[in-house]
Amino acid sequence: MVFLRLGCCLAALLGIASCENRPASDTASPPNEDSVHSAISSKFEGAVPFDQYVDSLLFFLYAIHKIAPAKILLGQSTCLDDVINTKNPFTDHGIKGPFNFGGLGGLPFAGVTGINAFAHHVPDSGTALLFIGPHIGYSRDLGWGKILREGQTVTSDCCGALAGALHKLQIPGLILKKIPDDIDYQEQVIEQLALRHKEEILNSKEPLITLTKLIYREAVWRIHNIPMAGLKFRHLILIVGVIINTDYNYPDYIWVDHMAIYDVEKGKALQIMQE
Repeated sequence: MVFLRLGCCLAALLGIASCENRPASDTASPPNEDSVHSAISSKFEGAVPFDQYVDSLLFFLYAIHKIAPAKILLGQSTCLDDVINTKNPFTDHGIKGPFNFGGLGGLPFAGVTGINAFAHHVPDSGTALLFIGPHIGYSRDLGWGKILREGQTVTSDCCGALAGALHKLQIPGLILKKIPDDIDYQEQVIEQLALRHKEEILNSKEPLITLTKLIYREAVWRIHNIPMAGLKFRHLILIVGVIINTDYNYPDYIWVDHMAIYDVEKGKALQIMQE
């Protein structure tokens, strides 16, 4: 197993992934992009633009492990928010999917049934690419927890599910439901998770960022406790982190905490990268 730092290290090492074929409009930087980058990096050290990360990752997978995009099925335990896929660069490279097994906040609510359905949809001798993580917004004008969406003139919450749970957590004396009901099950699961970490969240300088990182750790724990049986594909790639969405005219970012590549047929890890 090889241990390397992720984040800027991967992007810098593999930054030769092609960008010159992008339309000119994609390469023009919006005003004050440096300030957005600096703000994101201050809270998510090593975060890189999402499209650059995916370009570098796919180049790396093919150059080092001969894993071609056409043999990859993307499975994502990410939030249901449409902004996740609005600027999702994975879909620009011929990768199959995504197969969505996440719910509000990015928790893998599809459970055993969902993850095993995904596993059985991977191309023969292909690769299962799992991305697991919540998302959070950063608006140039309003900061964390907000973004300006294309076609709108007023910013909105991002992630709305986590912002809603945090708002309830901040109400003195509020008692949350201990048993989630069917009418709003996923949100109430998030609320209960937040309640278990109430002091840690509310005492932090950025409560929404703290809650976001708690959710990603919970999502990872759940994924690791879901068994996958009868696997017929060759490789499993696990990427864990947080998507940072920005105003519609700025690039989204990704902060990767952990990435692992497994050879399923041989039953061993080929490479592990972590912050």
